Amino acid sequence: MKPRYTLLLLTLLLCLTLTACKEEPKEPPDLRGQWQQVLGEDAEPDYYHLARITDDYVEIYYYTPSDGSTNLYWYGSYEPPEDGKEPYTWTSENKLPKNISPRLFRYASRDAKKDFTYKKGLLSYMIAPSQALRMNVTMERVQEEVEIRGEVPQPEAMP
Repeated sequence: MKPRYTLLLLTLLLCLTLTACKEEPKEPPDLRGQWQQVLGEDAEPDYYHLARITDDYVEIYYYTPSDGSTNLYWYGSYEPPEDGKEPYTWTSENKLPKNISPRLFRYASRDAKKDFTYKKGLLSYMIAPSQALRMNVTMERVQEEVEIRGEVPQPEAMP
């Protein structure tokens, strides 16, 4: 083969290789809906986390399967992803009213912010049940939604 044709063939192969490697941009994932804490196969916990994500906010509840009761843990902002890059992270700002009754919402986090990460179909965040203990909670989208009877607290009227 003549050197000129060889060079042309190599150039053509290089162009095909470079264009084949170009990755199409992924669509941003839609995280809206209900999520449930991932539990071990044999786990039968007294409670676990359930979350609901809407266009604007994320709510997380402690859910007790034995009686279906819920207790609010987190109510904060949600920022949907703009592209399909993973991991996707956002910082949720606490939207609970400052003057809610600690007696009625004793399980609600008083943290100002909470970081969330979405990767490979799983949602995760940290909780701190005590000052000495921090735990990562991982959630997956639920197949069948569970009725969440919890309500987001409204500010109490000032006397």
